Amino acid sequence: MRVAKYFQIAFLVVGTLTALEFIFLRGMFTWLIVVTAVIVVGSLNVIINIKDKEWLQASLYVLSTIALCMGYFTLA
Repeated sequence: MRVAKYFQIAFLVVGTLTALEFIFLRGMFTWLIVVTAVIVVGSLNVIINIKDKEWLQASLYVLSTIALCMGYFTLA
């Protein structure tokens, strides 16, 4: 299994946890943890996909990372 697959699975898990936190908790300090995790894992996926010259996949991760964080920044 390539390293990229592990980061894809990590992004899926972090994205799911972010959505669940936004729906059920929306806590004062938990949003900072999940937004940081999404940005870190999303950035790693973008870097790996750019390195592998998979531009469409990289742009999809950029869009997904922005979409997962968008709700928190509109609330702030």
